[in-house]
Amino acid sequence: MELTTVEKAARPASVQCVVHMPVAVLCVARNSIYKHLSGLECYDIDRDVRTFCGGMPVVAHPPCRAWSAYCAHQAKPEPGEKELGPLCVEWLKQCGGVLEHPAHSRLWNHCGLPKPGEPAKDGLWSIAVQQSWWGDSRTKNTWLLLSGVSRVAVPMAPHDAEGDRRRWQVMSKHQRAASVPAFARWLIEVARASSVM
Repeated sequence: MELTTVEKAARPASVQCVVHMPVAVLCVARNSIYKHLSGLECYDIDRDVRTFCGGMPVVAHPPCRAWSAYCAHQAKPEPGEKELGPLCVEWLKQCGGVLEHPAHSRLWNHCGLPKPGEPAKDGLWSIAVQQSWWGDSRTKNTWLLLSGVSRVAVPMAPHDAEGDRRRWQVMSKHQRAASVPAFARWLIEVARASSVM
């Protein structure tokens, strides 16, 4: 639809329309912050990630309790839940973007993924971050697996704050699993920097 002369004149010259590439966010919670952000296709338990068809970069948050280096022995994942980790790795390889998991996740060994500090492998590389850098009240040590994103394209973390590990003790499992908004937005920015596709 073409703008009329009046509509063109009413738009300030400095206003630019920015159209963002859509991003698929895989394995989000029903009440995820991602569902309140624009330009995203969110896959939760109701919109099953196994129905994702590709075609856009991903931010993947596969369920971590079955892969945790520290509490997998006591985890009680739902049937089929553990298989979502390797599935998200495959989508990441195909579509590009970023996968987030707790530091030292066993998913890395299971899928033969490069750990933080190791050389890239098959276009994948990892970094270690603390979610407190984006304002999380806890330290929340995290590994990120990136695909199709060059190291120079990764934006700097916006905060350099210390988290409090004791906060875990008073939080529900849903609160512990949630991403803070600044971290979610940063992950989306990283996924959009992917050159895979």
